[in-house]
Amino acid sequence: MSNAKKVCGVDEAGRGAVIGPLVVAGVAVSEDAVQAIIETGAKDSKKLSKKKREQIYERLKNLGVEASYRLLEPEKVDSYTRRRGGPGINSLELEAIVSIAEELQPHILVVDSPLRNYEKLQAELSKRLNSIEIICRCHADSDYPVVGAASVVAKVIRDLTIAELSKTLGEIGSGYPSDPKTISYIRQLIAHGGLSREVRRSWRTIDRVMPRLTDYLDTGGDTKLS
Repeated sequence: MSNAKKVCGVDEAGRGAVIGPLVVAGVAVSEDAVQAIIETGAKDSKKLSKKKREQIYERLKNLGVEASYRLLEPEKVDSYTRRRGGPGINSLELEAIVSIAEELQPHILVVDSPLRNYEKLQAELSKRLNSIEIICRCHADSDYPVVGAASVVAKVIRDLTIAELSKTLGEIGSGYPSDPKTISYIRQLIAHGGLSREVRRSWRTIDRVMPRLTDYLDTGGDTKLS
């Protein structure tokens, strides 16, 4: 019987998106199964094509790895933002990480830190999960295969969610502020009366897209009030 410890990697997808959920995912395997994770090609999902991510996701499923994720909808994300008087997105992500760890019960938890000061997150998680060895690092999805696997799972789940939303909402793009299709969709929503629940209303992107009074003024003629 193997005495290998169970190690769990955690990462997220959609943190900066303006449309759709923030997905936090965890993948757990025995330490002696990490080589099998490496052989799937799992790594930072941003460095993989959509097709490659989906292939790796299927390989992970075929390996029978333990996996769990939390789908944090826009309304939930908004409620945690400091702009809405919340404790911040980091607190929301921390709660999701704790929930996943409590479910998967690893001996070692490795987290891709959203904070540059990863020691702060590591200390906070250690308080909440005092029976688990905690490792937090920036770019852990590149350095730890099990975190790379979690990165792939989170991204594939988010992509599937966005694809489902597109079936009912139409062309919404990737959901990120850098995507012209996403911004075009939001502009259309505003022009037709308001934002849908799939949009994160607290994002500064919305402030930039919202029309200003000057947008309605005809600057080519007499602007005096009559």
